Formats: sequence, C-alpha cells, structure tokens
Amino acid sequence: MDNGKVLHASHDGIHVLRFVGDIRYTLSPSIDLFLKEIFSGPSPTGFFIDLTETDSIDSTNLGLLARIAKSMKSLNGSRVTILSDRTDINSVLISMAFDEVFDIVTQAALETGAEKELARQSTDKETLTRTVLEAHRALMELSERNEEMFRDVVTTLEKNMGKA
Repeated sequence: MDNGKVLHASHDGIHVLRFVGDIRYTLSPSIDLFLKEIFSGPSPTGFFIDLTETDSIDSTNLGLLARIAKSMKSLNGSRVTILSDRTDINSVLISMAFDEVFDIVTQAALETGAEKELARQSTDKETLTRTVLEAHRALMELSERNEEMFRDVVTTLEKNMGKA
C-alpha cells in the first residue's frame, strides 16, 4: 500500500519538500519530474527537506535527494538542509554519507504556509527504471562505500535498460 506523499511549498526561491509516510520508489517519477521542472525554471535559492513525518524512505528517493544537493551546489554553492528528528532515519542518512553534503538538523522552526501535494505521475516501466538508475548513480557519487553498496544494483538496472 502506497501511503507516502510529498508536500511542497516555496517562498522567495526557497523550496520546502515535506516527505510524509512511507516514501517508496513508486513516488520517484513524480518527484523526479517535479525536480526537473524546478531546476529548469528560475534557479532556486535554497532547498529544505523535512523528514520529520517520514516513516521510511528507500534508496531511490535518497538518490533523488542527493541529486538536489548536487544541483544546488553547482548552482550557487549552497548546501541543502534536512530536518529529521527520527533516529532511525538519521542513521540511514549518515550511513549514506548525507552528513557530508547536507546540513542535517534535528530541530527547526518552520512555517511553510500553503503546501501542495506533488501530483502523482503515471509512468511506464522504462521511465521508472531510468529514474531508479539515475537515483542510485547519484548515491554512488556520495562516497566509496555507497559506490560499493550500489554497484550491483546499477549494473543490473543498466542491463535491464539495454533490453528495453
């Protein structure tokens, strides 16, 4: 059962994404399309990721977060802030080397105003596979440990893409 959702709000070029519930790969095409739209328009001045209501998040969506960090660094050198007061989520973030590319905080006063849920995109298998592949490549770029951890996943996905 997909009970996860992503909420978005923005103010003065700063985008806030709040991940709620179980964040699984099936949400990744929607998030990916949204991010492509954001980064193809006026350059964002900042990103804030709220994981305080996240029950779980898979590696595909972690890879999409890594892509946000990489994009923001190349745009204006800024680091993305992740708000997470969940010990289990924080352990995953640190194990994926997120503390090296994100500012991870456990408390913040945050008022976003009107949030809108990201529209769910229907997608074909090839698009989903490509999104999962790109996300895992982004994770591999964060650390040698990640590179070793996801090498087989990426190789398998690349082979599957070649068959499509």
